[in-house]
Amino acid sequence: MKKIEFVAAICVPLFFMTSCNKKTTEKIETHVSSEEVKRETPEKVEIQVSSQDVKRETGEALETTKTYLAQQKEKYQKDAESTLNDLNEKIKDLQAKAEQAGTDTKAKYNEIIEGLRKKQGEAQDKLNDLKSKSADAWEDIKSGTDAALENLKNSYNDAASHFK
Repeated sequence: MKKIEFVAAICVPLFFMTSCNKKTTEKIETHVSSEEVKRETPEKVEIQVSSQDVKRETGEALETTKTYLAQQKEKYQKDAESTLNDLNEKIKDLQAKAEQAGTDTKAKYNEIIEGLRKKQGEAQDKLNDLKSKSADAWEDIKSGTDAALENLKNSYNDAASHFK
């Protein structure tokens, strides 16, 4: 008899507990639509990534980077060549003005133009260095090329002010 009472004492509360949980669950399910449950509980999607996938995507990223660097180098090189060509034409114009000047002034102008030609040569050398570099390494030369072109521009502007 005591065994039956003991089993009943354990089973009855378990029965009530499980039936209470079902009612609570039903209550929740009736108050929350299935769309709301889907929005609040994102599905977990596992994506399997292999080492081959990583190698392939890394290779693609590397190729994209190389292409981008080559395009940037080409654009910079064209801009630098254009700037140098413009300055070359302006120096030629100064040379023509110097040829028309008087003897004393002509000597002074030729000295100024000689200094411009030297700086022009330095800028051309930097540009040639840039052309010979790979797309990966051209950034190292870029700052020197920028400085040489800027120096030539400033020198030209200074020289042009003497010719006015």
